[in-house]
Amino acid sequence: MPQSEQALWAVGYARGYSTLGAGMDSARADAYERLRRNLRGTLRGEKVYESAPGFQMSFEGGRFTETGLPDTLRSVAYVDSLTAGGMTLVLATWTPTGSPSSGPPPGTRTSFPKTPPSWVRDRIPNGGDRAQAVGRAPRYYYLKNSWRRAEERARRQLAFQSASKIERLQKSTEDWRHKVTSLQTEVRLQRVQAVARWANAETCYVLVEGTVDEVLIGQD
Repeated sequence: MPQSEQALWAVGYARGYSTLGAGMDSARADAYERLRRNLRGTLRGEKVYESAPGFQMSFEGGRFTETGLPDTLRSVAYVDSLTAGGMTLVLATWTPTGSPSSGPPPGTRTSFPKTPPSWVRDRIPNGGDRAQAVGRAPRYYYLKNSWRRAEERARRQLAFQSASKIERLQKSTEDWRHKVTSLQTEVRLQRVQAVARWANAETCYVLVEGTVDEVLIGQD
């Protein structure tokens, strides 16, 4: 993924068709929505875990909401497109008004390396103004859903590792006792984008980075 101090980039996904043009409108709309949300938005989420004596803690479910900027994003350019893996892909970029816009240089399309990159193998060191997080998802039949899910999970992980609150509740009866743990987050993220992707035969991985503009959890 191209990177710039001014520009923000996003890939839009849609189903692949026999011609590139058939999926372009949907892929462009998806890329626009990602840019609008990634420039600045609020992510609120909760993950619930349950444990019982003699059993490991298990994930029981989660709920998430995201809000982005109003539908008024300007200076969006669609700089590249292709069909691959049953998908229509569009690369879009946003730049602040008055800033020069540039697309990727010719010949910058590359294939994934055969061996996983370090950000897949190792824990990501975080520090400084730009935090990073990795999301992963199984390779679904419709591959666009895998990449969307992996990027979505990376954004959520970015929020949880930046600010979270834990609430615990113990439930018990005469025959059963178990604990419920709620992990919650709410942050305002700014300039979040996917900076790297990788996949093998089973899993898709996305590395995102962004800035936590404001921590909202615990302000009520």
